[in-house]
Amino acid sequence: MTGIRTIQVQPFFGGFILETLTVGMYGESRNAIREYVQNGFDSIRTATPDLLMEGDGLIEIVMAADRDGLTIRDNGGGLSVDNAVGVLTAVGASGKSHRSDAGFRGIGRLAGIVFSSKVTFTTRAAGEDEKTVVVFDGDLMRELMSPGKGSSLPAEQVLIECVSATIVPVEAGDPAHFFEVRLDGFRDAPDECTEFNKLSAFVSQVGPVPYAPGFPFRAELRDMERKVGVAIDEVRVTIRDGALEPVSIHKLYGRKHEVAQAGMVEIDRCWTQSDPDGRWWLWVGQKDQPGSYLDPNVSGIRVRIKNIQIDGTEIFREVFQKHAKSFVRFPDWFVGEVFVAAGALVPNARRDTFEEDASWRQVRKQLGVVASELGREAYAISNQGQMTLEKLSDKAEEVEKAFGSARSAGFRSQNRLIEISAEVTKLQKRVATASRDADAATAAALQAVGSQLSDVKVEAIRALGGTEPKVDTEAIELAARQELLREVWGNLERGLAPQCLAQARRILTEEYGDDFA
Repeated sequence: MTGIRTIQVQPFFGGFILETLTVGMYGESRNAIREYVQNGFDSIRTATPDLLMEGDGLIEIVMAADRDGLTIRDNGGGLSVDNAVGVLTAVGASGKSHRSDAGFRGIGRLAGIVFSSKVTFTTRAAGEDEKTVVVFDGDLMRELMSPGKGSSLPAEQVLIECVSATIVPVEAGDPAHFFEVRLDGFRDAPDECTEFNKLSAFVSQVGPVPYAPGFPFRAELRDMERKVGVAIDEVRVTIRDGALEPVSIHKLYGRKHEVAQAGMVEIDRCWTQSDPDGRWWLWVGQKDQPGSYLDPNVSGIRVRIKNIQIDGTEIFREVFQKHAKSFVRFPDWFVGEVFVAAGALVPNARRDTFEEDASWRQVRKQLGVVASELGREAYAISNQGQMTLEKLSDKAEEVEKAFGSARSAGFRSQNRLIEISAEVTKLQKRVATASRDADAATAAALQAVGSQLSDVKVEAIRALGGTEPKVDTEAIELAARQELLREVWGNLERGLAPQCLAQARRILTEEYGDDFA
């Protein structure tokens, strides 16, 4: 009988591991842009105050004129020729800390390989007269990571075959210190790489950019920064479209935003809340009009670490769904941000949520209390539609009386007719909004008000020489009914057993068709 033998373990990491860290890592390929902005931000932070004065940091994004390339450059400290190649070819290893840096896993630099034929990193450290150029062959790398090859080649061999590195003299015009990534030869690139408006909107959401000058609540936010000790880190980011002048990017929050059924609505107050232990704080813009914000660039409540967005609005939306089930339709009724202290929570590798640990579970529960409070507020505002029936009726009477006076005067004033028509349109929107959450009796009364307004609108347009519009009051009623049915069905799905749910679906379908789906 032979004795126990020890066998040396020799792990093998195939090329598929690189495929997982590139093609498979991010749910949306546009997040590569966020990763490079994030890396630039970390570089600038470490360069301050030794190389940069506070506020002098800059991340420049340049779109190629032929829309087949994108360059992202920061004026941070750069990497020295002694360690640049080692840093840029290390995968899943980083000297950064999750307690102080925005990125720390050492995989974000590979993100652009997903949709670029070539990814080139160029960097220069302060005081050096040489710069380092490291080129990843994206086309070859994707080929070697493909099924049939990705499992046969070691990951190290894939990198050796796909990466080249050189050290070259600096050129006239090179910054004293910088880091640059250039993506060339797009292949199924996200629209954010080729469309200026989409790129600027995306960066305004995910990047650590300043608020727009017209944002009215910056003073309140500064007070919370000082009180809680979690700062809103900011860096200047510009985007240049080819040879055009660069445009500075800001967050898109303003005083007014468009709200469904209500038009442009003013955010009249800023509500703030914080964790007693200083792990997070938030602000929420509040309004007195019901409805969801229509601009996806600002709607919803976003979670941020180092002022860099984690995912989109889904994190807080899921908090609503779990902790405020009665108010699941309200997340887009608000705008706002949650600022999390670096190190308090750990973003997962995809940066679309946090590592599921005790800290995140506790913070998520705290945010659930916030969501419930916001949901109750939204519900109260929504129910004001029923309480404003009398006001809407009075307004409709006033408009009808004004129109009667115009009729008696022979409709001599076209401007007055236009004013009356505009007021009718505004009231019709308010009636539609109030109808959405009204009980049956109130909805019927509001329908009568709507018909009264429609009659005035039709005659006003005729008097103006226009054609009679097709007033689709039935469509307004149908939309309100559909929204109510969808909400009811959502509650049934969460609360009924499968067999009961099937019976409920059959009954609703027979009565309403597929309106609730």
